[in-house]
Amino acid sequence: MSKQCTMQTRKNRRGYDEYFVESQHLKLEDLKANAKFLKNIYLEKSNANTTEITVEDTFFIPKYPEPEFHVSLLKHETTKKGLRGIHTDGGFRDPNGKKEEESLIWWSLAVGPEEINDAETRLLEKTFPGVKVEDSEQQKFLWKFATSPAFLETSRLGSFRFTFPLKEVLTAYRDQICSGAEPVMRVYKTVLYKQEVMYVVLVHSPESNETFSEYPLLKDDPNAVCVYRDGRLIWRSEAMCETHWYELNIREDRNQMEARRLPNHQFYVWDHVAVALHVENTEKVLKFDVNKLRQNLKYCEEDNVTYHKDYIDLDVAKDLVYNLWPESPGPLEVERSLQLSYPVTRLKVVLAGSSGEETCSIGNAILGEPIFKDSGLHSREVTVDNLVVNIINTPAFSELQVDEKILNYIRLSGPELQAFLLVIKLQNIKAAEIQKAVKDFEGIFRKKALRCTLILFTHQDQTEPGIKNKLMQKVLSGKVGNRYRVFNINHAHRDLAHQVSDLLKEVKKMTVDRSSSWDTQLP
Repeated sequence: MSKQCTMQTRKNRRGYDEYFVESQHLKLEDLKANAKFLKNIYLEKSNANTTEITVEDTFFIPKYPEPEFHVSLLKHETTKKGLRGIHTDGGFRDPNGKKEEESLIWWSLAVGPEEINDAETRLLEKTFPGVKVEDSEQQKFLWKFATSPAFLETSRLGSFRFTFPLKEVLTAYRDQICSGAEPVMRVYKTVLYKQEVMYVVLVHSPESNETFSEYPLLKDDPNAVCVYRDGRLIWRSEAMCETHWYELNIREDRNQMEARRLPNHQFYVWDHVAVALHVENTEKVLKFDVNKLRQNLKYCEEDNVTYHKDYIDLDVAKDLVYNLWPESPGPLEVERSLQLSYPVTRLKVVLAGSSGEETCSIGNAILGEPIFKDSGLHSREVTVDNLVVNIINTPAFSELQVDEKILNYIRLSGPELQAFLLVIKLQNIKAAEIQKAVKDFEGIFRKKALRCTLILFTHQDQTEPGIKNKLMQKVLSGKVGNRYRVFNINHAHRDLAHQVSDLLKEVKKMTVDRSSSWDTQLP
């Protein structure tokens, strides 16, 4: 029997419609029952976790894990303007609240590899009681389902992310807002967007108990979506995937779980937990040491879905942060992808270039057979040295425009770490032609793609000796540094297999190094 409640609607601060239920954290089935009038195509999909799937269910969500995350970190994302304000104020405040009860400072849970690994262990122990995970041959699997924005290194709210320990935030709030008294936590509301379900925890001073008495206290309920215990927020996620690329396979015979790759992706809703810290008014600042602010700051790439347009390039972000914190011991770091904490066994390689014939030839050389016969948009998988590589061949630049369909095709071709090969034919090449190829590439795939791009030169044997190094030094040092190599495209070449193996190893290394530091240059 589902809970019956009143769903309200309003325009939020960003101008989007949001539907919400106050004073409750509704689980998905209850939310679905109370939101039928919305006809939400994502929420209404049949779910193998809660219903029996039939042959009539064309669009359904395959079985997936529902773990319990114990989270000790919070994150706050902001724009360039917000960063300047935080630096000036020495902390965080609500610049938008209109009245006392709406003056809130928003944070959300920051879930990393440690929390995911611990959640995986708990899930296995719950599913297979008495089995010691460390003694089994169980492979890591839960991270493959962590595809919702709650786990991503990208941001929907701005280029900058502050990550603080939950205890540190609550301690600062206690000392500065609560006059030393312990903060009160309450079940504030459940908010439903098109694909997002947000469970909001309200934190306020004991002095505001009367103001917020209508909201239930956040109790340690074993059936609740979110509770607070021992300095951590416990989040029992029911939708940890926004995009489903895998199906959960439970191996009862082996006491194991595994992520089984699906041939096609499926979209669903995703849930997460937000923490709203109540302050007296919009001028009240939750302060932190200025050096602590810099220490806990990282740069985030723009997500595929964003709530505004105020994003800046990494180089601009580095200059801004240096100007604000000139005595900082190091450059601004980039938020690390979750996937990099696990062995890279799959890779997505996008082939691009001015010549469709050249990209097809490179793709076929990697695949080991003539699969790509024209310069259209194609993809095919191949396994090389235990690395599963999804090769995506794109049309020649002359056939391409800045087309979201192309970018979406690449994005939705798999969740793997992504690299680009910019294929350039060296025969009779001039510096201006290389510059144009890079400019065309950047215009189509955007500047951030250059950070995970390897230049692949072909036909070196038909080129003036030494021209490659001269051209690279003159043209590309400011774009991809010295991330380039020569590939002998002749299929009859006796070392072709070795070339392919070495190339993919270098691409994998570039991808991992780039995502780790964003400044690494391959030799």
